[in-house]
Amino acid sequence: MKMISFCNKKGGVGKTTLCKNVAYKFALENKKVLVIDLDTQATISFLMQNENIDMSKSLHKIIASDCGMNINKVIQPTKYKNIDIIVGGETLKKSLIVMRELYDNDNFYLIGIKIYQSNQETFDGYDYVLIDYPPTTDDLSLNWLIFSDLIVIPTNNGSGSYKGILDLNNNLDLILNKLKMFKPQLKILFNDITETENKNKFEKWLKEINLYDNLLTIFIKHSENFTTSENDFNSIWENPYYWRQKQAYEELIKEIK
Repeated sequence: MKMISFCNKKGGVGKTTLCKNVAYKFALENKKVLVIDLDTQATISFLMQNENIDMSKSLHKIIASDCGMNINKVIQPTKYKNIDIIVGGETLKKSLIVMRELYDNDNFYLIGIKIYQSNQETFDGYDYVLIDYPPTTDDLSLNWLIFSDLIVIPTNNGSGSYKGILDLNNNLDLILNKLKMFKPQLKILFNDITETENKNKFEKWLKEINLYDNLLTIFIKHSENFTTSENDFNSIWENPYYWRQKQAYEELIKEIK
């Protein structure tokens, strides 16, 4: 099993779209995928839900049980073959309160690891666990980020997106140093940008914080019509157009497999 997180401490950079399209491509390759939605907005849950989905079955149920509940109780099938999901939603807001009540400072950032270790056989039954994060990157998010195998950080070339990367990297360093854990692999991806946008300034910023080597050479180009038209399809892979986006996704998937 490989755990891949899609995260940036900044909204509007395409985390959910990336996670959805990567999950669907893996599923088309007959890989078994578990998607975990950590966003209270639950966008990816909405996009993947079938008619029988129970939106109350988020990770909050596991956390509220002091990690005693089996993870299979909250894993549900989606409308896509080979993709299961643990949904997000408003119930996740309660988790942060419960976490503070049940766990002391020494164990606070080990909750995600505890859930994994208690359910390792189930998790390892999947080829990939893909996690979609909120833009806030709260303490629940950090619990899963710190032991991911890979963190994909989508970005545009704006200062706000750079600040999101900087804050995320600093938060990871702070917690991982305290826990004496190694940092997951980071890959930064220019996402939804035009060919004419100047990336030089952003690349200079990344060099200043020693993250330039984490920047992928591939990038996903912006299309005026793509966001609107993709709503009519299950994923980019069912869209008969936008071969450039598909090609970029193919290259991305080669990088993260």
